Amino acid sequence: MMKNNLTDYKWALVTGASSGIGEEFAYQLSKRGMNLVLVGRDKGRLDEVASRVSQLGVEAVPVAADLTKGLDEVIRIISERKIDIDLLINSAGIGIYGDFIEKDISKPHEMIEINVKVLTDLAYIFSKKMVERGKGGIINVSSIAGLFPVPYYAVYGATKAYVYSFSLALWAELRDKNVQVLCLVPGKTKTRFSERAGSNVGGKKME
Repeated sequence: MMKNNLTDYKWALVTGASSGIGEEFAYQLSKRGMNLVLVGRDKGRLDEVASRVSQLGVEAVPVAADLTKGLDEVIRIISERKIDIDLLINSAGIGIYGDFIEKDISKPHEMIEINVKVLTDLAYIFSKKMVERGKGGIINVSSIAGLFPVPYYAVYGATKAYVYSFSLALWAELRDKNVQVLCLVPGKTKTRFSERAGSNVGGKKME
């Protein structure tokens, strides 16, 4: 649990908020009275999530954006509204299932861009501001696939191993500055991830 009480936090930025774990974070944080900047690629679902959390009496700012292209726009909106992000939820991410050598190389590059680069950029931007204000929290979403090699998810697992290692190191660097860093390492979760990644429930048979 974070050392800082969540009641001390007024605003959270949640990426990947239009579905899955990011969406659930949005609901849980809104129940605790936190205002939310919600980022996701599916505008329709994002607006729906924003509408539902607003009914709980918090302010919700939906920003439909592909973070590999629209990160600057997200930062601009936050800056223009003079919002101080107290809690960053780095939940945006993608996974692509299949034989590494059978995929176009652009697919692994896309995973690395969103799962590693965007997550790192957001952590860099907002951790600096949190340190300046003397408080804050970051939750990075990794995966159990980042703890050991997973065939047919080779690059995805590698990106999540990065998230895990990065988060633990950042925790050590920032803990004395009153900025808490947590790494969530979920196993198989009931979301649309497998469907989007192109894997079936049973997976490929290992010989």
